Amino acid sequence: MFRPFSSLLTTALVVLLSSSVHAAGKAGDTLETNTLGVNLVTRDLTSHSTRTVADATNLSEYLGLHHYVVDRLRFGMSLQLSERLSPAPARGTSRLQRVALLPQIGVGFYDPFFAAVVFSYAPRTEGIEKLGLGLGGILGAAFPVSDRLSVSLAVEVPWTFYRHEALGVTSLAGLSVRL
Repeated sequence: MFRPFSSLLTTALVVLLSSSVHAAGKAGDTLETNTLGVNLVTRDLTSHSTRTVADATNLSEYLGLHHYVVDRLRFGMSLQLSERLSPAPARGTSRLQRVALLPQIGVGFYDPFFAAVVFSYAPRTEGIEKLGLGLGGILGAAFPVSDRLSVSLAVEVPWTFYRHEALGVTSLAGLSVRL
């Protein structure tokens, strides 16, 4: 009964951990990224309150383009669109909770691991036209599936510092395509 699952798992591990394909980018590589994220917990340092997935669930999509200027070092830009899944948004607010531009610097420091620093410019936050600014740190791993496709898992710690000061933890999963 578990034999097909274990065979599939073994095959996946061999592909993901293959030494012939590396996740770290080389100078001149350009990546197109598609990532989904869910904010797991946020501590609002201004109002001294905490919000978890049990209180509100927003699904974020990040569409990005990144370019490696030297081996392992990339500069990029992502567009974030966050939609409220539950509960229904408050009256007078939209399901589209956040729209943000995210310029970033990333480094592949040890295959398959990477880190990035992200600046956030969000003209739409909390479902209304309200500016939000922030910084975030990302730590993750990118597993190559082929020479052009990688799957990544990461954790982000976003810090918002404009209007309200807040600190959070976001889980991320994505695909990147080497163009």
